Amino acid sequence: MNEKVFISPKELAKEIWGVFGYREKNAIYRYLKNGVFAPIEEKTGYKILKDGNRFLIPNGLAKAIKEQRGK
Repeated sequence: MNEKVFISPKELAKEIWGVFGYREKNAIYRYLKNGVFAPIEEKTGYKILKDGNRFLIPNGLAKAIKEQRGK
């Protein structure tokens, strides 16, 4: 079992959209700063951690976001 517990915003963008470019980078960081994923955090119980300027996203939350998008 080599699955990571936490993933980076870059990996989250790849998980959601399949790519990570300038537009996706800005969108992910904007979503994280504005709390767009807060309702999903409350629903699943997974919390996004912020350590200084780094975000650590639980892999379970990434899967929940992907499921909500319907993919």
